[in-house]
Amino acid sequence: MSIYLFGPLIKQRREELGISQEELADGICSVPTLSRIENGERMPSKQHSEMLLQRLGYSDSIQISFVTEKTLEMHNLKYKIRQAVIHRRFEEAGELLKQFIAEADRGDCVSEQFILLCQVQVSQLSPEERLEQLTKAMRMTCPQYSPAAIPEFLSYEEIVILNNIALCYGDSGQLDMAINILSALKRHHENHMVNREEIMRTQLMILYNLSTFLGQAQRYDECIEICNQGIRISQETRRCNNLDKLYYNKAWSLVRRKRTNDILTAKECIRLAICTAEALNRPALKKRFVEFMQSNFTD
Repeated sequence: MSIYLFGPLIKQRREELGISQEELADGICSVPTLSRIENGERMPSKQHSEMLLQRLGYSDSIQISFVTEKTLEMHNLKYKIRQAVIHRRFEEAGELLKQFIAEADRGDCVSEQFILLCQVQVSQLSPEERLEQLTKAMRMTCPQYSPAAIPEFLSYEEIVILNNIALCYGDSGQLDMAINILSALKRHHENHMVNREEIMRTQLMILYNLSTFLGQAQRYDECIEICNQGIRISQETRRCNNLDKLYYNKAWSLVRRKRTNDILTAKECIRLAICTAEALNRPALKKRFVEFMQSNFTD
């Protein structure tokens, strides 16, 4: 899009959502700066425009603008780091992150937030240290953040940070805290994000983690409901990265709920989990699922 269309677009969407300039700009830029952007008097940086679009529920891919060669290089570098982290190639991610740090604008809160998040993801930190650093990262763009006050409008990076914060709480046994954060992220996907591709970047990850902690909290009905939602979305979109684990979580909760036909349904779910893990070439998960089957179903 051109410089003349970006401002009116975000202003129209902000007003549709009924949020103030203060809410949208919080942690990204000043209100006067946002006002100038909306009036077409100023174009934000690539990173700030991405964050504004994401907080409004749009995919940042709708933005078309002239960028410098360095801006494009940094954008691609962020993508490579994210992919390395997703595939658990942490050494590779660490090396790429060093390059990003050396070339990034260190006075920019969005870059600083990305750096801190990635440092947490590639480092061997205790749960307490991880939580402290992730909370610090979240407050770089959401200064008023607390577990009891999840921001209503979020960027992709903020969603990832909150997901990791929830994992810290869940892994330390604070299941209610983890469930509350992940439930807030689930509502954010349902209520504020308008672009399907943007939703799919994080939705299935959130549903899988939420189902895991609901199961651990013995909230089996809710766990099964979330698993069913995630499985349905995976099937509809052909996004299968968490499908095997959703089948497993559903089987795990069905075995423990023990209602009529639960065991039969659990058998089918774990069979599907094994087949999906095989198709996705995940031998460690497949072994885990087979062991679950053998220990719970003698026939």
